[in-house]
Amino acid sequence: MTEIEKLRREDIDAITAISDECFKKNFHITKERIISNLFETNDYAPEASFVIKNNGRVIGFIGTKISNCEAVYPDTAWISIFAVLNDEQNKGYGTQLMKKALEVLKGKGIKQVFIGMDFNNFFSGIPDPQEKKKEFFKELGFELGDHLHFDMEADVSVNAKMDTFDPTPFEGKYSVTPFVDEYQGLLDFLEAEFPGRWKYEAEVAYEEKKPKEDMLLLKEKATGKILGFCFLHGLGRIYGGLGPIGIAKETRGSHVGNFILWNGLMQLRKLGVHEVNIDWTTLEKFYGQFGFVPERYFLAALKKL
Repeated sequence: MTEIEKLRREDIDAITAISDECFKKNFHITKERIISNLFETNDYAPEASFVIKNNGRVIGFIGTKISNCEAVYPDTAWISIFAVLNDEQNKGYGTQLMKKALEVLKGKGIKQVFIGMDFNNFFSGIPDPQEKKKEFFKELGFELGDHLHFDMEADVSVNAKMDTFDPTPFEGKYSVTPFVDEYQGLLDFLEAEFPGRWKYEAEVAYEEKKPKEDMLLLKEKATGKILGFCFLHGLGRIYGGLGPIGIAKETRGSHVGNFILWNGLMQLRKLGVHEVNIDWTTLEKFYGQFGFVPERYFLAALKKL
């Protein structure tokens, strides 16, 4: 007998076991991340998150989020994580879960649904998008992106490319320092250069008291003007992350992006991080200069309701 029920926090062991089977280890889908990136986020939508059971056994689940940021993502939801046990696939269970979630979301006035791409996301699209997966989502009416994007990783604890980088051409004109009290200046910079998601993420980071050493600013030494920013993520410190990162239009083409990137990586090393993840990018050459290589691949997917 098959039943669909609301996803509960008490299901954590069952859905972690399903994730262990369905997602490659390099996606790092752990119990702790499921709790922090789904159940404990302020955009988690329990009303549109479900498990499917077969004779009382959880064989699949779907975790959904609804946007709280109407200015950037109006009437938007995300399928944050979704999986069915391998031996229960191709039996319609995944389709049942997805249709149930989409039905609830449509009833709540949601107009667009992304696969991944949420705040505190596990995935920035369909993970490991093989043809079978792409066909599944296309049959459900999702529009798929034209090009793959990826996460990149490198070890910064021992990294010859970082150690041989020469910052001196930039140090006379620019400085990169941890955020101190320039909150309004950072918001003004982001509004002018990167309005939307990155500004919202900065506001959330400030409200949640993100460590100052994890927020770096690129400044013009002569004027103190903010010309760039870089966010770092400890993630337990041994395994960390970098991004978003961006510089002002007026400085692009001068390679100063290399300078702030190098400073960010050196800061992560100083904080004790070894392996660094840079997610959701196509800038293979830019990050590759410091030994980063693509590690996980994704494909964008969107459904209009």
